Amino acid sequence: MAVEDFDRIWSELELHSRDTTRGGIITLRVLQDSVFDFFLGVQVPENTRMFLIRIRRENVINKLSLPRSKGYEVRQTVLPEDRGYYATIQLILNDRRYQDIFCRLTEDVASSCSCEASEKAMTQALFTRLAMWQQFLDRYGTEGLSPTAQRGLYGELRFLQDYLIPAVGAGQAVSAWIGPKKAQQDFQMASIAIEVKTSIAKQHQNMQIASEQQLDDTGFEALYLYHLSLRELQGGGETLPGIIDRIRDELSEDPAASTSFEDLLIRAGYLDEHRDKYENTGYAERAEHIFHIIEGFPRIIERTLVNGVGDVEYSVSLSACAPFTMDHEDFRVIIKGCKNE
Repeated sequence: MAVEDFDRIWSELELHSRDTTRGGIITLRVLQDSVFDFFLGVQVPENTRMFLIRIRRENVINKLSLPRSKGYEVRQTVLPEDRGYYATIQLILNDRRYQDIFCRLTEDVASSCSCEASEKAMTQALFTRLAMWQQFLDRYGTEGLSPTAQRGLYGELRFLQDYLIPAVGAGQAVSAWIGPKKAQQDFQMASIAIEVKTSIAKQHQNMQIASEQQLDDTGFEALYLYHLSLRELQGGGETLPGIIDRIRDELSEDPAASTSFEDLLIRAGYLDEHRDKYENTGYAERAEHIFHIIEGFPRIIERTLVNGVGDVEYSVSLSACAPFTMDHEDFRVIIKGCKNE
């Protein structure tokens, strides 16, 4: 059942609520093939949308552990139809500005949790998923990605599409993308890591380094830096939704990789609900570079910091990195050697 189905059902329930004079919740069970009881509901007369999950009383959650988030709230209650044997977890939309995201969130929660083997596992998966969405909403709200974040995500996806997928295959390539999980580097395979930087500056380009660990090769056999220089175009070039659609096509025959990719997009701050916001801005490649991070590379790393200094942010001049440039084909050979490791 797709997001648009949830929205359609809620709209129909809202229309139906106009014909009733009694208060309460009008519900419809969804995901009919699931062993769990998932419902879409509308509170009458307020027409408040909600997603409901009925659970057995022995699986009731401590209310102090219920998550809080922007746009919706989570409640646990006992409804008349629970008949004393069940309780109901309610996800309630409390800010109409979040309506589209709420549709996506509830569909994602339903599809993620419906395949669990037990009700206890399902509730655990529910709160794990809600925690991910809480982080998304706290960081991005209803606005989506900033222009800088859009470019950063585009650069990571270009590396995924142009280098990793051809070298190691879709499944391993998507598994290697760890940047959306807030790792220090954007990609890691076997014992090598790759950090991706994207820039639209014209000359004297600088790369912004987020911490003293980002270019630290401690623990890796090798650390590489992929830099993509872009020209930003209005109404032309390749867009962020465009490259995402192309990667989705490449992953279409690998359901596990496809599911993982969609999860990573959410973690990276991308939702199709914001697609219109991104479609007018495209990118054209100006240059790309691969740098091998070895001794002498211009960087600040943890072991060289004075005691008491940390959380360092700094910039590195692209021109200063030139002596560490790698041949692209040699780099592809190295990546291909990581296949299935």
